Amino acid sequence: MSTPLPPPPPENRGSLGLGIGLAWACLIAGYTVSSVIAGVMYEAFPPDLRNAVAILAVLLPWLLMVGLIVWLSTRGMTRTAIGIAAGIGSIFGVALLLVAACFGLFAMK
Repeated sequence: MSTPLPPPPPENRGSLGLGIGLAWACLIAGYTVSSVIAGVMYEAFPPDLRNAVAILAVLLPWLLMVGLIVWLSTRGMTRTAIGIAAGIGSIFGVALLLVAACFGLFAMK
């Protein structure tokens, strides 16, 4: 009689919660770091380049999130990459709710 083969090891595809946490961490830490960098560079660069530096600093956390999605999906961590995309959606959802609440407060006056 032959012995049965052991089951294959489970694939580690990451977790959705980790991805959502990474998206929020990229947003909070990214804007903290990029605001400091933009403040220093805004003083160092000539006036015609200041707006370009400010726009680049605002886009850096979002580019980091997209880069993490691509990097994690190529390494097989697809659930974490999907979690980052869901985290981006939750960031937009929270922003939409905050904007709607502010418009509601202003409409009451």
